Amino acid sequence: MGDRLVTEVMDMAPATLTHREAWVLAVLAADAHDDTRTTQSSVEAPTILRRARVSRPQMYAVLRALITKGVLKKSAAGQRNQAAAYALLPLDAEPQPVAARPAPTRRPAAPQQARPARKHAAARVNDTGFDEFWAAYPRKVAKGTARGAWVKALKRGVSAEHITAAATRAAAQWRAAHTEPRFIPHPATWLNGERYDDEPEQPPAQNQPPLPGTTRYTDPSEKGIF
Repeated sequence: MGDRLVTEVMDMAPATLTHREAWVLAVLAADAHDDTRTTQSSVEAPTILRRARVSRPQMYAVLRALITKGVLKKSAAGQRNQAAAYALLPLDAEPQPVAARPAPTRRPAAPQQARPARKHAAARVNDTGFDEFWAAYPRKVAKGTARGAWVKALKRGVSAEHITAAATRAAAQWRAAHTEPRFIPHPATWLNGERYDDEPEQPPAQNQPPLPGTTRYTDPSEKGIF
């Protein structure tokens, strides 16, 4: 153990060290070998941290400060299953702080050429009224594609009210005809096909008399022959 080193630190520690730095240096000196001045235990060992009264992050912060102030150096990097070793530098003379590395010179950045301003800013996508259409249309698939078709329809000059009203009528016709959902067009297909301009379908006439000049085929059974 480095009893001689502890005495050296207590007697000759430079005034530039803080109380914590001087204490940690003394703990490292007690762990170091007097001849090699090199620590024998890991600085992360619980015993070292407890004696130094610091946490693991605080320990490494103090070590960096001691190295910068020229009283400690790292003598061996940590390897697998082997802790890093630190050597105490002689304190018989005023230590010279480690010179800071000069900051690398940076080349001045090349001036960026200003991009030409666009003549026309991109128009904001107008999907006004789409939510009402989506609520009215009975088959709700591919909403994103349907929204794009809706925007295109508005760009063609069709009003949102006209499209939604046509979708509402079409939905009523499909319900009256008990149309299965798989036979109802996708909303995007319906919009891209401009189905909103379709004429409303007339319901089939029932029990209408035959047109003049036409005869209706009558099954013999209707005449009561059989």
